[in-house]
Amino acid sequence: MTITEYMEKHGLTDAALDAMAAPYERGDYPEEEGKVYSGPHIDAVGKRRVTVVYDAGDTQRVAALARARGVRPSEIYREALDYYLAAQA
Repeated sequence: MTITEYMEKHGLTDAALDAMAAPYERGDYPEEEGKVYSGPHIDAVGKRRVTVVYDAGDTQRVAALARARGVRPSEIYREALDYYLAAQA
């Protein structure tokens, strides 16, 4: 389903979305239960995306290891970072 199809299905228009978002963008939204986050959504869940440049040979080794383990390469990078940080403690 595309965003256009979703909006049509739920009777949403660009103008309606703008009107709903305006108080939050201005900071004068009504007090409610729950927390309103500002900034990137990744910050709210405690994760942040970073870009790291590795040598091509290293990335190929990581990709091969990930294939062998049946995981995504990001799992290998996270595991290596955890191992390194634990060794620094």
